[in-house]
Amino acid sequence: MECVRMVRNFNRGGARRRVAMGGFTLLELMVSAAIIAILAAIAVPSYSTYVKQSRAKGASSDLVAMSLALENDFQKTLTYPTAYAASTVIAALPASRTGSPANDFATWAPAEGAYYTYSVISTANSYTVTATATGTGNCTLSLSNTNVRTASGAGCGFTSW
Repeated sequence: MECVRMVRNFNRGGARRRVAMGGFTLLELMVSAAIIAILAAIAVPSYSTYVKQSRAKGASSDLVAMSLALENDFQKTLTYPTAYAASTVIAALPASRTGSPANDFATWAPAEGAYYTYSVISTANSYTVTATATGTGNCTLSLSNTNVRTASGAGCGFTSW
């Protein structure tokens, strides 16, 4: 009924006038959808690279904290723990650790434990701690007692730290 009234509207001169209706045309909606798709195609890869790099930076902080636990042992006994002659994986959750790792790393809890595996090799005079990305990360970070820091793999997003 309202449509009929719109058609029958006349202006002062007696000619019919068109009444504008609100909304978008299909073409306008399709153009908007295409622009959003292009922006998403650019933004999503950039964001995922940023997230991987951020996790690698967090893992490097975890390695520094892990080395502080080893240095704390060195301050007490003047030797690094010798229970880690071969590469030993340290569980991310403190409750999951048993034996020497439970004692030596009691205060260490990694922030990036869900994305990295942490391991240690130590002798009485030296140590190297390593973080290796799990899944598709392709990033390995390491830190030694002489503060030699390495980053390898394209997933790190950086080559030194």
